[in-house]
Amino acid sequence: MKLREAQRELTQRKVLGAVLDLLADGSLDDLSVPAVAERSGVSLATIYRYFPTKSDLLSAAAEEPSRLALDANPLDSSDPDPLAAFQRSMWHSFASNLPLLRHQVSSTSGRDMRQARLDRSRTRLEDYVRTRGVEPSTPAGARLVSLLLLTSGSLALVELHDRQGIDLDEAIDASLWAAEVMIAASASSVPNSSTRRQPKKGLQR
Repeated sequence: MKLREAQRELTQRKVLGAVLDLLADGSLDDLSVPAVAERSGVSLATIYRYFPTKSDLLSAAAEEPSRLALDANPLDSSDPDPLAAFQRSMWHSFASNLPLLRHQVSSTSGRDMRQARLDRSRTRLEDYVRTRGVEPSTPAGARLVSLLLLTSGSLALVELHDRQGIDLDEAIDASLWAAEVMIAASASSVPNSSTRRQPKKGLQR
């Protein structure tokens, strides 16, 4: 990586880290770019050069927890289930910063960050359920993906681990169990030529 590119990435990481720090403090419901500049030590002009709008800044910051989680807990390449490996990595890292998650649940800026992650998470889950024999473009597949987003996302972590007080690893196991049940039920309901029911003769018209 060239020096200029490395410096640019370092500056961007400082800015995005400041966004996460401010949200973790729980003191800003309406996150401001000047506050980010003050916390990061990066000028407003530089921030706007990299992130022209506040929406751009939030969208980029929304990707940081995933990146930091994977840096701290790389995916286990020996794990036969990539969803389980990814979720373990994510939830362990997110659990170390519960104030940020609590703020994301309650604040407008936090909801914006979760919304920015939604499309990426949905695409990842659509690819995953397809490997498990469920087509996500069908109504049943779309419903499955929506429920997996609910049970495997950060909101589920807050509910199970933070609000209900369930041990982190137990909460992960519970979430993955629910995912397996839903995937198995959806896969078993996929019609095919050998299992499709034939109408009873007495009901034919």
